[in-house]
Amino acid sequence: MRPAAVLSLFLVLFGGLSSVTAQVPATAFVNFEARQTRPICLSPDSKLLLAVNSADARLSVFNLSQTQPLLSKEIPVGIEPVSVSPRTNDEVWVVNELSDSISVVSVSLGIATDTIFVKDEPADVVFAGNRAFVSVAGNNEVRVYDAITHAFVTSIPLTGQQPRAMAVNADGSRVYVVFAESGNRTTLIPYQSAPPQPSPTNSSLPPPPAVGLIVDATDPQWNPSVIKYNMPDNDVAEIDATTLQVTRYFPHAGTLNLGIAVQPSTGDLFVTNTDARNLVHFEPNVRAHFVDNRITRIAQSSGALTISDLNPGIDYNTLPNPTAQGTALAQPMGIVFDPSGASAYVAAFGSDRVARINGNGSVLARIDLSPGATSSRSKRGPRGLALDAPNGLLYVLNRISNTISVINVATDAVVNELPVGAFDPTPTVIRNGRGFLYDARLSGNGTVSCGSCHLDGDTDRLAWDLGDPGGQMVTVTGTPSIPNTPSQFPTHPMKGPMRTQTLKGLSNLTPLHWRADRSGFEAFNPAFDSLMGGPQLAAADMDAYRQFIETVVFPPNPNQKLDRTLPASIAGGNPAAGLNTFLNEPYALDITCNRCHVVNPGPGSNRSITSAGFLKEPQSMKVPQLRNLYKKIFFNDAPGATSLDGYGFTHDGALPSIFRFLTTDVFPLIKNDTTRKTNLNSFLMCLDTGAAPAVGYSRTVNATNVNDSALNADWNVLQGQAGTGNIELIAKGTLDGHRHGLLYQPASSTYTSDKTGLGPFSQAQLKTKIQAGDSLTFMGVPPGSGMRMGLDRDLNGELDGDGPPFTSYNGWTAYWLTPAEAADPNVGGATADGDRDGLTNLLEYALNLRPKLSDIANAPVGQITTGVLSLTYVKILDSTDLDYAVFESSNLQSWQPAAVTNEVLADDGRQQTVRAKLNNPAAKFVQLRVTKH
Repeated sequence: MRPAAVLSLFLVLFGGLSSVTAQVPATAFVNFEARQTRPICLSPDSKLLLAVNSADARLSVFNLSQTQPLLSKEIPVGIEPVSVSPRTNDEVWVVNELSDSISVVSVSLGIATDTIFVKDEPADVVFAGNRAFVSVAGNNEVRVYDAITHAFVTSIPLTGQQPRAMAVNADGSRVYVVFAESGNRTTLIPYQSAPPQPSPTNSSLPPPPAVGLIVDATDPQWNPSVIKYNMPDNDVAEIDATTLQVTRYFPHAGTLNLGIAVQPSTGDLFVTNTDARNLVHFEPNVRAHFVDNRITRIAQSSGALTISDLNPGIDYNTLPNPTAQGTALAQPMGIVFDPSGASAYVAAFGSDRVARINGNGSVLARIDLSPGATSSRSKRGPRGLALDAPNGLLYVLNRISNTISVINVATDAVVNELPVGAFDPTPTVIRNGRGFLYDARLSGNGTVSCGSCHLDGDTDRLAWDLGDPGGQMVTVTGTPSIPNTPSQFPTHPMKGPMRTQTLKGLSNLTPLHWRADRSGFEAFNPAFDSLMGGPQLAAADMDAYRQFIETVVFPPNPNQKLDRTLPASIAGGNPAAGLNTFLNEPYALDITCNRCHVVNPGPGSNRSITSAGFLKEPQSMKVPQLRNLYKKIFFNDAPGATSLDGYGFTHDGALPSIFRFLTTDVFPLIKNDTTRKTNLNSFLMCLDTGAAPAVGYSRTVNATNVNDSALNADWNVLQGQAGTGNIELIAKGTLDGHRHGLLYQPASSTYTSDKTGLGPFSQAQLKTKIQAGDSLTFMGVPPGSGMRMGLDRDLNGELDGDGPPFTSYNGWTAYWLTPAEAADPNVGGATADGDRDGLTNLLEYALNLRPKLSDIANAPVGQITTGVLSLTYVKILDSTDLDYAVFESSNLQSWQPAAVTNEVLADDGRQQTVRAKLNNPAAKFVQLRVTKH
């Protein structure tokens, strides 16, 4: 007789979902601090909740048919997914910022079925008709693809900086995209043309240095006498979805524009934004009020703006201001309307709050996501919103805690919080310190944070005059860039305009700041008081903040070739010749660029300080790093030019190009050499950032393209890059129809799998499997991340394909029990119940439970919904010795096989969560019968 187990269910409470918290070492995780844009949404039929797990490079799919979201699938995508948008209930497009790609995902198959390369830094995707519109932040364009074939249609160039969040109007005729870093039409009058600074209020200070002046580019005092260029300050672009032409720009909505929604009732646009107050000079004058947090309504018919301050009535002169802290809404990002358009919800990223606003933008309610929380280490960081209006639920994706908060919109209360995925690999050093960058509650009134200017650890593309007329002189001691010159550099507190510097790549780059006047990151702690109006951080907190910042790195340089070599030409020059000049050809005396700006390898700085005299400038400056120069090329001061940026190169952004910088008197040997200057500029546009271009690069290989020459060339380049140590190469997809992961081993030119005994495989063997119907997506990942991202997700030493669930009872007992226990029928027998939870070993095996731990809470669930009886249970796939059957009864006396309609709620490729709905309305009781054969 075959062993059998029966579980009868009348009513069982459902156990909640839990996540494993990471202890992944920092060496196995690289933090690019990508910018989530649309990280959460509902499927078109509202049955699924889709959320990006940016830390784990996965799309999480939640089934919403249960009493709480059930994690149904986790599907590998590219590195740093930032947005998700479903085209159908099964096909979902995921935007991967670091991978420069779109992963086209099949929810039913649980894999990416295609990868679309979209260079550089794609941010969002929307659909209009049969076309997909993708915002490409790094290239200031929207790229259009055929949504069915994925063929490239066209590129739409945009007059604006960093297009990111997108929206579509109700009839699909118009696509809208906001410029995340549009600026605010401010620019710089160079110090040679600017008026002298006012006298210091500290009478002991010497006269301040000559500095530039931040002005509005349309200020008649300076335009057109000095400012001869135009700054459109576009914030939103409107695109005709049929002609694929920009029909209108909407200017002056905000400085950093972080979200957009179309109001259903009017078609008006609502843009979440912060507006910089950098026209106000000196740090004491902007203390705790250097940005305003706003909603800008744009009338669709006329383009007229209506601006709503999210913090009206705050007395910015009162510091500290606990009353303001209790209600403040800082750094608004995601926004979603209810179907009527009468109200909307706004995620206040810096405040851990969600605001409910009316149709005019006025705040109606504030919902705290972490009431009572006081530590930035436990900050949530709400970033994206998805509204299930029929069921009265709002889902909030929290970037920092990597969780989803569930809000009951009828009560404006948080009713649940669950992890974005089953595993979060974020290292402890990032978890402990990330909140300090973004937490506006650390400011004196709750309205600003470090992240208000250092957006996602980067910059706002502005210059600020944060000098202090009442400050003190400070002498900086450092290494002079010119040997045998003084090593002490006096710095005046009235330092003048300085461009916001990126916080990426700061590890091993001390001293910091333009003038090297911060000996280390901890030296910025006084700014929590002097600039943000709050108390300084405790030493332990500041150290946690520093450790986190030092994890943030630059993305790859998009101007390099995939194999990390220089292109033949770029920006009209020869980068290889420019490299030679940089390394070997003096620009003055015997001094080469590389003497101070160390590269190959190196960040472009030897951390020395160059005297004002050598620079022929009013102030001494630290030799700056050069890894993000390619992002500073959008300032154009030529007469009549349209300039997207108000600031360019050097500390205050006064110069529009490297070419112009090299024309100054600091470079006597090359300042008149057009060829060398052009080539140097070309090289610096390609400067290595520390991350290889193949990091994140992905190609999906299937039977239709496995023989494509271009694809195979890329595949071979990826293998070659793995061989050089620039990347590690993984693959995710199917092997013989089952989902698996692979890691390339350069020494043997083979791929190992995530399951013991499966593989290894050569490239030729994988091609054979792909030709037979398998699909694999190959992706370069940072060195040290391959094992985690390819084979062993939690780095616990057990491959992802090994361990539970098991396909045989003997395999289950061998894993959980000692040999002696497995041999003892009272412990290892099919009918034994060693943990006394009421579930026999056979049931525990069949339900993927554990024999030594009472886990009855994870047993099958019986439910009655609208009069229909159902049973939800776990079913092991590919089991070699199990049969599952559902039986029904109306009286508990007689049982018969039930006619059921099965719905798969979750499927990870190895087990399914199945809900069996009984078709017989007379059935009152249900049994799950498991038989071992």
